[in-house]
Amino acid sequence: MKKILHAQSRKILPESITLNTWSPIFIPLFFADPKQKRQIVWELHLENGDKIWGKVKKNALSLSKLPIGEHELFVTVGMPILSKKYRTYHCHIIVR
Repeated sequence: MKKILHAQSRKILPESITLNTWSPIFIPLFFADPKQKRQIVWELHLENGDKIWGKVKKNALSLSKLPIGEHELFVTVGMPILSKKYRTYHCHIIVR
């Protein structure tokens, strides 16, 4: 029971992450039921104004190298068809 409560109280995505330019970028997403079917997409707003996006596979987000700066990551999680029921999470990413 304690394990289930911990999984439900854990944040899906951290509010902020600080990375070094040489660090691999791997961000796990934490769900109470990791086997539940869901659609997960992400959008990254770079400090220079560019945007990149993609789909999450296997409840984790892997990104290529990011430029130095402060970036905003948005992860949208929903049912297999996002128009039904979804929620968006935000993470501030700092790359030094």
